[in-house]
Parts: sequence; structure tokens; C-alpha cells
Amino acid sequence: MPGTASLIYGESAPSARCIRVLVSRSSGRSRPSTTRWLWLLVAVAVLSQAAIHLIRPTTTYKLIDLGADGMTVGLVTALYSLLPVLFALATASRAQRASSLRPLLLLGTALMSLGAAGTAAAPHVAGIAAASALLGVGQIVVVIAGQAAIARFAGNDQLDFAFGWFTAGFAAGQMVGPLVAGAILDPAAGAAGATLAIDRTLWWGTSLTGIIAVLLLISGRTFHSHRRADDSVLPSSQVPHQGGISHAVQIIRTPRVKSHFFASIALIGMMDLLAAFLPLVGDEAGISPLWVGVLLAARAAASMLSRVLLPLLRRWFSRHVLVVTALWGAGSMLGASTSVTQYFPWALLTIALGGFFLGLGQPLTMSAIAEAVPLHCRSSALALSLVGNRVGQVLVPMAAGGLTGVVGASGGVWLGCLLLLGSGVEKTVFWKK
Repeated sequence: MPGTASLIYGESAPSARCIRVLVSRSSGRSRPSTTRWLWLLVAVAVLSQAAIHLIRPTTTYKLIDLGADGMTVGLVTALYSLLPVLFALATASRAQRASSLRPLLLLGTALMSLGAAGTAAAPHVAGIAAASALLGVGQIVVVIAGQAAIARFAGNDQLDFAFGWFTAGFAAGQMVGPLVAGAILDPAAGAAGATLAIDRTLWWGTSLTGIIAVLLLISGRTFHSHRRADDSVLPSSQVPHQGGISHAVQIIRTPRVKSHFFASIALIGMMDLLAAFLPLVGDEAGISPLWVGVLLAARAAASMLSRVLLPLLRRWFSRHVLVVTALWGAGSMLGASTSVTQYFPWALLTIALGGFFLGLGQPLTMSAIAEAVPLHCRSSALALSLVGNRVGQVLVPMAAGGLTGVVGASGGVWLGCLLLLGSGVEKTVFWKK
């Protein structure tokens, strides 16, 4: 990420002063084997998201077990996103300058392991909140390094493909995690049994991060940059000072970028709200953790399907049409799902449809942001988007937690739907001008 940068994607450097880290395919940049770096990155995405989405719903159940209310759940969810913001820009800057991205991936994995273990071991809400924040830092480091790899090694014609498979890996992990969590938690009987099952589930999440570390340790030079002499990379002694806030403002003022940022915040925020508040909705409606896990897994499976189909859909429709459709579809379907929660087949259908649209929009906004800025500033823009997303993940859950006290647990999900529909309106109406 740049001097001031993004949400789930990128590298960094100011417009006129940017360091050209990425060069076009025509320049003859040497890349690692496409299949190797991308598929290893997808494997990391699957395992990391399986761990995250096993841990986070289980964290909600642990908070409920400790007597926490909806506001407390919202605050803990916000902390998961707040602390990472403080490290996002420095991490992005490091990702841009590093010759190999493997150390960053390993660092993020280690922090995730510590956060997961801390959540399992914490005996009170304050400890869970601190561990969740650490988990969030690790997760954002892994995501930034992954996005930086795509921005560095993928050509313009590969962006939708690479981001599509990267986020498909996310969706696969988001599908597996809740299913495993629900399967472990559901058989637990009695308060003591439930408490033990919750902690055991959290330790399973910790073990998944260990598998990621093993994969990265045996990956060799897969994420190492093989730059040729003709690549336009400045020596470190000639690297200009990053533009900080002024550079961020420069990126934000780029045509279409603000609109893409808003859509990205809405899409990522909705995924976050579902992970945190659907267990609360289910608990309020008397739905067991197993079936809540099935609903979350259905959302993730549908998201994965849409991302796998993305190359085919892009042949038929423009990126703008697909993004607008995704925003409207996700907002309406997920909003409807909260009204039919007690009718499981309808809840499953609406959440799956909402998940399909939700999954479609995320990689497309990544590609849109990357293409909206100069090639050499791609990582900076993606990093700035990541920061915006994280700020949204702090403010939106806090607001959602407050709404649950007024309109019930469904209020958290409804807020996310309003953001999605608002972004859909913006792109539908104002983009015509």
C-alpha cells in the first residue's frame, strides 16, 4: 500500500512521483509461473478465510456465552477492523518495495495465529476484543500481500481472472469455515458443553493458520520478483518521499475512483456484517449454530460460483453493468433474507442469491480501481481502498450494533443492505451524467 492507501488490493506511489513497480506486458517484465504463484495464493486465501470465518462466528457465540449484547458484538467486530487500519499503509508501502512478498505473508499468518489462540484462551470480553484486533491485523497483512502479488505479476488482461480466482478462494474458505464451526458447536449440550465446544472450535481455527505457514515456508521463491534490467524501478536511494494524505487526495480525485471505493466499502461491509450478525439473528430466531453455519456457507458457495463464472460473464456484459447488478441484487436479496429467517428454505434461497451477487461485485471493484489509476500507482489506489474498507468495517458494525437495540438483530443486516442499495443508486443514476 502506498503512502496513504487501500482495502483489499495493491501497491503504492504518487502519480507523477510514483515508483513504477508494475510495467506493462509489452515491456517484457519477468514474472513467476502464472499457475504457481496464483494457485498458491488461492490456497492461502482458502485456508486464511476458512480460519477467519470459523473463528469470527464462533467469537460471537463466545461473547453471547459470556452475556454480551448486540452492542458489544458490534464493538468487538469494529475492533477487528480498527487496529489494522493503523498498519495498512505501512504494510502496503513495504509490499511495494519488497523483492519477495513471502515474508509479509508469513508475518500476517503468524499474527492471525496469535489472534486466534488469544480468542480461544481469553476468559473475558476485553481479552476477546484485543485478540480479535490482532486477528484483524494478521488478516489485512495477508490480504495486502496477496493483492500486491496480483498487482505486481498480473497484466491488465489478467486482472479480472486473477482477482476472480483470488476472491473465489476467499469464498471457498468462507464456505468451509462456518460449516466446520456449526458442525462442532451444534452437538454441544448444556452450558459447560457449549463453552468447551466454542473453545475447541477456536483452536481448530488456530490450527488452520499453521497449515498456511507450512505452505508458505515450502513455497521457495514463488513470490519473489524477477525483474529485468529494463524494468522501470528506481534504486532505493532515488525513491521519492511518499505523498501521504496529499497523494491519497490525488487518487480519490481520479475520475470514478470515489464511486468504486463506495461500492467496495458496501460489499466488504456486508460480508463483515453477515459474519458477525447472522449468528445473532439466528440466536434470536431460535436457529441452531449448525443451520446458521449452513446459511453462511451457502452465501460463500454462491459467491465462489459467481467468481468462477466471472470470466464467462465478462464476455457478455460490461464490468459496470455487472457491478450495478451485483449491488442491487445483493442489497435486495440479503434484505429479504432477514424477513424469512424462520422459513429455512426461503432463507437459504435468498441468502444464496444475495451471496452470488455479493461475490460478483468484490473482484470487479478491485479491477475497476486498479484500471482507474495509472499503472504505476495501482498498489497505492488498492491500498487506499483497503483503508476505506476498514474504516467502513469499524463504523458500520458500531452503527449496526446500535440498531440491534432498536429494531432487533436484523437491524445490523438491514444497514448493510441500505449501503449496497445506496451504492447501486449512485452508480445507476449519477454515472449516466
